[in-house]
Amino acid sequence: MSVYREELFEAERRGLAAFEAMERWVSQPPDARDDTPGAVLEGYARDLRESRERLRDLLADHGNRDDIVEALAKSERYHRSLGLSIRDKPEPIEPE
Repeated sequence: MSVYREELFEAERRGLAAFEAMERWVSQPPDARDDTPGAVLEGYARDLRESRERLRDLLADHGNRDDIVEALAKSERYHRSLGLSIRDKPEPIEPE
C-alpha cells in the first residue's frame, strides 16, 4: 500500500469515527442526551475538521485522484449533516 493510501485510509477512519460519535449524540432526543461535556464534542469536531484538512493536503500533494476527491466529498457531507460549517478553522471567540 502506498504511503498516500495509508494516510488517506487514516484520515477517512478518523473522520468517520468522529462523525459517528457526534451523530449518535445529535440523534438522541434532547431529554435523553447524556451529559457529554462540550469539550468532548468539540474534540470530535476538531478531529473531523483535521481529517478534512488532511484530505485537502493529500489532494494538493497528489492531484485530483478519484479516491481522494471522493473521501473529501464524504467528509464535507459529514460536516453538513451535522450542521457544521465547512471552513479551515473555527472562528475565534471574541471576549466580551
